Amino acid sequence: DGSLDETMAVRNGDVTCVPKGHHPCGAPHGFELYYLNVMAGPRRKWRFVPAPEVERMM
Repeated sequence: DGSLDETMAVRNGDVTCVPKGHHPCGAPHGFELYYLNVMAGPRRKWRFVPAPEVERMM
């Protein structure tokens, strides 16, 4: 819905919280990236819906 629109630069050892929305991540060529997604709350159910323009790649 656009209510959360931020870009964050994270460094080694940083932890970030993305409370809602899309949260893509990337690393430039030659750098490593480790991405861990953790669910919290009483109901841990993925509600993943791919964007129509990328659904065919899934």
